[in-house]
Amino acid sequence: MSLWTDLLGAEIRHLDAAGVPTRVAALGSGDPVVLLHGRGGHLETFARTLPALAAAGHRAIAFDLLGHGLTGRSPAGSYTVADLTAHALAVLDALGLDSVDLVGQSLGGWAAALAAPRAPDRVRRLVLIEPAGLQAETDRLADPTVRAAYERGGRAYAEPTPEAVRTRLAGLLADPSTVDAELVDVRTALYRPEDARRVHRLVRAADNGPSLLTPERLASVAAPVLFVRGEHGHTPAAVVEAAVSAVPHGRLLTVPGAKQWPQYERPDLVNASLIDFLADSPTKKDDHS
Repeated sequence: MSLWTDLLGAEIRHLDAAGVPTRVAALGSGDPVVLLHGRGGHLETFARTLPALAAAGHRAIAFDLLGHGLTGRSPAGSYTVADLTAHALAVLDALGLDSVDLVGQSLGGWAAALAAPRAPDRVRRLVLIEPAGLQAETDRLADPTVRAAYERGGRAYAEPTPEAVRTRLAGLLADPSTVDAELVDVRTALYRPEDARRVHRLVRAADNGPSLLTPERLASVAAPVLFVRGEHGHTPAAVVEAAVSAVPHGRLLTVPGAKQWPQYERPDLVNASLIDFLADSPTKKDDHS
């Protein structure tokens, strides 16, 4: 399948979210599920997720985060996770969504986890796919494997050649050979403008220490939460398991044969698990992993 045959029939538009023109893709009808991509990403991250959610009877919505993809830049020039969270909530306002399920990957997962306690009556359920924010940046980069991947990925912001972008995408996958050529082309085009690369460098350099997903912060998330971890993901299993335990109503799905993008590498398993989780009552008081 092609990236855009996967998204065939999706509505693509720009809307104003608190003054920021924001690119949004929506597919299907029913209860809304809003998906937030990761750092340096764009809504095509969820090309293999949106159609499955729509087929299961949901209104599946993804958008480019603040400063990412084809969404406008921050009016204040700031790109902390708190800024991205505020923009995400403004997108929900612009879409007129009073009750949603949120799915976030990496940085998008961090923003979703911050949004949930800020809008407890609005967020029914939360899915965090390889969420960032569970470790301080210094702790995360103390792992030589993670640091090497971070440095390789950063080359795409310096010179966005197809080879550099492919290397960045390959670092997200357990099997680097499965990078989709069309996705490389899309991301290369999005990274090409110097202003876009400057924004991504600012996103990387942002001080997010005050917004870390500490046990105390996670304990304030009242919504049921499904954590999705790639078997070969960069975040240590013990760190993810501690986060699951800190959430009042948390579950953990570990996806075999996947790394940072389990929704892309194993869409069959992740989509089925996601649909099952979203079918549960949002007030269900189970607590298991």
